[in-house]
Amino acid sequence: MGPPGPGGGTGSTPQFAMLYQADALTVPLGGGPVPVKLLQPGVYCIRYLVLFPVAARLSTVLSLHLGEQCLPGSVCHVDKENPGQPFTAAGQVILNLEEPAQLTLQSDKGFSIAAAAEGDTLASLMVIRL
Repeated sequence: MGPPGPGGGTGSTPQFAMLYQADALTVPLGGGPVPVKLLQPGVYCIRYLVLFPVAARLSTVLSLHLGEQCLPGSVCHVDKENPGQPFTAAGQVILNLEEPAQLTLQSDKGFSIAAAAEGDTLASLMVIRL
């Protein structure tokens, strides 16, 4: 491995994607709205944020899954039963992908939330190939 560079240890340019959902977010039981396909082998840093507005009421567990496997470090317990304060759920992982796989943000309970104002981002997923 070479010296650290702008693209990680090899000095190559990192590859990345950022996906987001604004205005309304619906997550069915056990899965997210859109699975993300990771096609190239390599080391990835993956982060998610889900923003629950003041009025949202929800108790669930969010986690990233690669295929059927829950990724350690990505589990976030959401316990927002009482409205009054916004809540941000987050998780991140670094993984070494050896073959193409499907990534999903999953919830152990389905939910639907609306943004407090038009254009508010409710969820984002960042995938960086290091």
